[in-house]
Amino acid sequence: MAAQQFSLLGELDDALREGQIKVYYQPKINLASDRIDSVEALVRWQHPTRGMLPPDCFIPLIEEAGRIDDLTLAVLEQAINDMRTWCEQGLVIGVAVNISATLLTSESFANKALALVARAGAPAHRLTFEVTESAQFEDHDQAIAVLARFWASGIRISMDDYGTGQSTLNYLKQLPLSELKIDRSFVQNAHVDQGDAMLVRSTLQLAHELGIMVVAEGVEDAACLAFLKGIGCDYAQGYFVGRPVPAENLVALVSQPAPVAA
Repeated sequence: MAAQQFSLLGELDDALREGQIKVYYQPKINLASDRIDSVEALVRWQHPTRGMLPPDCFIPLIEEAGRIDDLTLAVLEQAINDMRTWCEQGLVIGVAVNISATLLTSESFANKALALVARAGAPAHRLTFEVTESAQFEDHDQAIAVLARFWASGIRISMDDYGTGQSTLNYLKQLPLSELKIDRSFVQNAHVDQGDAMLVRSTLQLAHELGIMVVAEGVEDAACLAFLKGIGCDYAQGYFVGRPVPAENLVALVSQPAPVAA
């Protein structure tokens, strides 16, 4: 296994250069309008001999080797290009890109990311950078400063997997957040589990009082979607809403009737 991982790392430059890194997009539905108006960019590696590799097969290795900035910038560039193509096809949609905690202490990455967005003429307000709640920042103050730079440029900031970390109210207030994403482990059974329902409701109330939108992850059926809609959740994401698709399939997916809450 170690030899295979080392081999993958050695092939990263070829993968980036030859277009083996693929970006799929999972839709998020706006529960107020019942429209899909944003997506999350999810990376895959179309390896020439090993087939389609999911992110957990290569992301940790690339992070450990200090190459996550190259991969993230490649995904960001592809997402911006796809966003432009969709706009030309009449689809105006927001895109979220996952950002590793290690990059949030890097002024170099921040400079490159902001330069990329500016050079492409991308509408920053349609971009969201997602950071997991459990992320451990090497330099907390520096991470907040980098996030503030992104936010000041118009890029939205989202906390992913909320509920799995140790966030305090003070911590949430320090971050320039536009969005919280409640972890799927609390969402999937919230319509039938009293404890999960209480957590989702309390998170929704707290976030809204702080002026933060809420996305519920892991929505797998109509009953769960109906529960979320009923309590005033802002967005839902999960296989019931839509599975990740290549960029060229997104327009067709969005044009289909929205999933219906039971």
